[in-house]
Amino acid sequence: VYDLIDVDEVGELHYNIGLQLVKDISPSNFPTGKESFVAIDQINKASSSVYFTDLSFRNHLATLNLKAGERLIETAESSSALVYLQHGIRHLGRDGWEENYELCLKLYESACQACYLNGFVNRVVFYADEIDKHTTDFMRRVKAVWILIQTLGSSGKPEMAIEKAFSALRELGEELPEGVTEADIFSTLSSTKALLSTYTKEMILNAPKLRDERKQWAIKIMDNISPFLFQINPVYLPIFGCRTVHISLSHGFCRDSWFGFLSYAHSVVSILADIDEGYRWAKIAGFIIDRFNAKSLLPRFKCVINGGVNFWKEPLQSTASALTESSKEAIAIGDVEYVMYGSSLSCVQNLLCGNKLSTLEKDIAVTVSGMVRMNQAYFLFSQLSLQKAVYALTGIKNDPFDIKFASMKNETDVISAFSATRPFLVQGVYFNIIFTAVLFRRFDEVSEVAEKYLSFGQQKSRLQDLFLVFFQGLAAFHMFR
Repeated sequence: VYDLIDVDEVGELHYNIGLQLVKDISPSNFPTGKESFVAIDQINKASSSVYFTDLSFRNHLATLNLKAGERLIETAESSSALVYLQHGIRHLGRDGWEENYELCLKLYESACQACYLNGFVNRVVFYADEIDKHTTDFMRRVKAVWILIQTLGSSGKPEMAIEKAFSALRELGEELPEGVTEADIFSTLSSTKALLSTYTKEMILNAPKLRDERKQWAIKIMDNISPFLFQINPVYLPIFGCRTVHISLSHGFCRDSWFGFLSYAHSVVSILADIDEGYRWAKIAGFIIDRFNAKSLLPRFKCVINGGVNFWKEPLQSTASALTESSKEAIAIGDVEYVMYGSSLSCVQNLLCGNKLSTLEKDIAVTVSGMVRMNQAYFLFSQLSLQKAVYALTGIKNDPFDIKFASMKNETDVISAFSATRPFLVQGVYFNIIFTAVLFRRFDEVSEVAEKYLSFGQQKSRLQDLFLVFFQGLAAFHMFR
């Protein structure tokens, strides 16, 4: 019967039903039940503009759609959220920016975030560009810039993400060195270590809160660009970590200050080789999150601390399990990068600590599928290389690179494409080749590939670098025999 009703009559029917249902819904106290979404759906289905001539009513409908979209983003239902946000933008019309700038800005920002969570890269760029066109004040568009940085980085364009982040930091008043030398890093870490020696955990946890909004965004951007810097230009990580520590101690602490202290801790371990100092400050970084009750940051914190610090003091089986759990927690809150980051590291640690290969093979397959679904090209190629190693060990003949999403068809393609720009990615691929060669007792290959691996440098703190030393020694022993 519904299908037999005239299109105009259907629109009028939805409008009248929705009008009765939405009149009691307050945007300032948006209900949590399904009834509010049903009411908004009815109005949204009345697509004809003839029903939406009153500006205040259109603003009210746009606000309700904004609240619905924000609520769904909070519950990790970003696909449905985007539908409501697009309806909100439609209700405002082409003059929305002039008639209700604040509401339009919030709708475009949230749409930008929903597209990012869905992996819709081009649409993130579109919404961010629209915001950029309609404001000259950087602080009004900084959230969209922040989302765009994350999107570019996770979709296989980390160089563009880093360039955008550095530009944003300069806009926020953070001057960064054009190049970073080894002496710069040692000097920065040593001075920060001396400064922190005068602080106790209690002093950190009772320090004033950061009120400067520009400094808050600077810390947030340095935090979010760190996974991409780790792969492309890791020399900046100690600089960013120490900069965040100094901002927090000088201007006050915010919920994102944990990043600086954990980044400092990781750098102290890997560069100054002070494991106790690094482990101590890594734990204090967690207390900073607790201080601000920032539970949404815990998955990210757990990924970084278990992937880069804790395995020096705790069993590898424990850190691998913690990484698996943290990636699941990241899924629940829509933290896309750290879903992939935690999953990738947990697969590597589970392989190195000797967990069951059949279980690991399934875990890696799920991780690869998620990377493809979420358009996470940044992590994909090293994970495909790991999957190839596990396939070799389990006797599976499939080629993991044989998927439509992968532009690289084998490990040689990956090495050739990224040797100049992403050394850590290439080292990850080389390590998987070395690991497979060790288990199949191809020790000549171990020595040959290890030399290529080391041509990109070596860190003291990375798990794969520690195992590489062991594998080199094992290969030398067997070849000597």
